[in-house]
Amino acid sequence: MRYTRIQMTLTKDDARVLFNEGVLSADSGMHEDAIKNFDKVMEIDLNAELLCNKGISLAALERNDQALDCYDKAIQLDPNDEFVLYNKGVLLADMQKKEDALECYDKVLEIEPNDADALYNKGTILEELGKNEEAEKCFERVKEIESSDQS
Repeated sequence: MRYTRIQMTLTKDDARVLFNEGVLSADSGMHEDAIKNFDKVMEIDLNAELLCNKGISLAALERNDQALDCYDKAIQLDPNDEFVLYNKGVLLADMQKKEDALECYDKVLEIEPNDADALYNKGTILEELGKNEEAEKCFERVKEIESSDQS
């Protein structure tokens, strides 16, 4: 008996399903499965959101250089994606690359000046660097943003 191999072509709809499965896997802590799904999606549709999510899973597995590579590729595709820049900043801070992390948070704040998470993280790094006055300004701004959000 002879078997023929059928080549299936995945569609954009398939890519969206695989992407969502990858996100669900990552949310469940199954990052290897998530990465496999994200890699399949990359064959169909390469975009900043996909690369960022793959980077998050890689970072969770402490594959930091690969995660940074994903974030950098995502930034090349969309230099103003604040979610990518924020996550790259988080990873850089975790890697003790504080000055580089600050650059990422500053870029996020150029795009979205009221990003309380980026401001808080920036303030934390500034405090660790002994730049207490600058840090306090960040923390005060976070308080302002959070109090205006509750109104």
